[in-house]
Amino acid sequence: MKAFTLLEMIVVLAIASLLIGLGAGAVQNLTQEHELLRVAHDAERTLMQAMTRTLTTVQPQRVDLSTLSQKVKLTVRHAGSEAFVSTRDQHLMLRPGGLCEPLTLRWQNGANWVSATLDPLTAGFQELEESL
Repeated sequence: MKAFTLLEMIVVLAIASLLIGLGAGAVQNLTQEHELLRVAHDAERTLMQAMTRTLTTVQPQRVDLSTLSQKVKLTVRHAGSEAFVSTRDQHLMLRPGGLCEPLTLRWQNGANWVSATLDPLTAGFQELEESL
């Protein structure tokens, strides 16, 4: 009778478990990447809604930047600066004439990050950059 030996079965199982482990890691990375993009798009929607309220009511709207983080690290870079700083106790004033300065927001989860530059007039994203 011909059959597989125990050693052959162990080698096949080792290769299969290695492939499954690699696949699980890739799926986890995709999930983190998707989460960062979802948070960034939610923040864009929030900012654009605030800008719409500003334009319809002709009243400035104050947006607390820390509310845009949704359990991931959020930092901000002001125009003319190279460094990203914490959003703690920082807010954004949306005025009927547009933002005072373009800002770049960065959401980070581990080594992955998504960075978005705000359009000064619409509060939408001009540019979206990923390190995913």
